[in-house]
Amino acid sequence: MRISPKSLAMAAGLALVTAAGLSVGQSADRGEYVVQQSRGAPTVSLGGTVVPYKEVTLAAQVPGRVKYLAGIEGDTFKEGTLLVALDDTELIAKRNAALAQLASAEAQWRNAGIQYSREVFSPQAKSAPGGMGMPNLFDQMFTKPAESFFGQRSQGAERSADLYSSGVRIEQARNQIMQVQSEIRAVDAKLRDARSEAPFNGVIMKKFVEVGDTMQPGQPLLVFADVEYLQMEVDVPARLRPGLQDGMMLQAELDVGGQMVPVRVAQIFPMADAQRHTVKVKLDLRRAWRRPACMPRYWSPT
Repeated sequence: MRISPKSLAMAAGLALVTAAGLSVGQSADRGEYVVQQSRGAPTVSLGGTVVPYKEVTLAAQVPGRVKYLAGIEGDTFKEGTLLVALDDTELIAKRNAALAQLASAEAQWRNAGIQYSREVFSPQAKSAPGGMGMPNLFDQMFTKPAESFFGQRSQGAERSADLYSSGVRIEQARNQIMQVQSEIRAVDAKLRDARSEAPFNGVIMKKFVEVGDTMQPGQPLLVFADVEYLQMEVDVPARLRPGLQDGMMLQAELDVGGQMVPVRVAQIFPMADAQRHTVKVKLDLRRAWRRPACMPRYWSPT
């Protein structure tokens, strides 16, 4: 590529190609400038931090006293292992009370069903108001027909009302059962929240509690991370962001021993920091290249 010295945009062009890693030289015989690719491309050194691929902070969801702690920093646990447990005596008492209410509600529901069946096969509207022998027979044969004839009483309406009342008692008992069952499920959810289990195979990075500490909802318990796969987290100036692409290979130098290792761009955050004007970039170390296919590419705790 040759650029004539008479070009009006020579200064701007030289600045551009120099920034792009090109060198400019002058030809002695023809008075022209020769632009060629520079051997040593410009580099930028940035500091970063090695972080686990997955890291979560377990926090208390219910108030209580810590009664069990699995270990200390550096201890390894498998997925599903109990890490922290809070005292659940009060929750168990509430659950037992709810179970007693459930038993009473089920008994009322069965009794309401039996009363409804009785009303169907033996209506109360057709029963005699009282007495026995001749008075009862007189009421059945003369009193009730006379009341119906003069419009003072309707046995059909009374029977319909009695059936509806029995059906309402069944519905009330069924709704009471559903309400108590919901309370039991709510208590069970709190009992699960009182136990913090390992969400994956990992290591305790930091613990904030000891056995006997009193906790409130929202207080952190410990930090748990998967250190099998590691990443580097770097804050890249926003002006260098266009030069990075997903999957690009870079070189990184570790502080320990000054070893140079290849890294791969795993994630480029979409937003830049408004104050520092930097974009967070995550780089996969060599071992993280071979993550199982079932693992999500970008993971965030929930």
